Amino acid sequence: MKNGDIMEFLNINSLLELAIQLFFIGLAFWSLIDIHLERQFKMHLNQYRVLILLLSITIGYIVGSFFIWVLNITINH
Repeated sequence: MKNGDIMEFLNINSLLELAIQLFFIGLAFWSLIDIHLERQFKMHLNQYRVLILLLSITIGYIVGSFFIWVLNITINH
């Protein structure tokens, strides 16, 4: 492989990883949006929104990282 081919592969790989992370963050947000924790813990609506956003990012990042790890293991072996 030439140096330009490696750089193009790394760019495609990075974009794919970013798309996977964003997909799983969006999926986590979509699944958490209807839980309504503010009713059980007596929190303000803005606090609830920030909590859902942070939980979505955390869960989506962890699941996305696991998916990328499995994908890399299957491709490299």
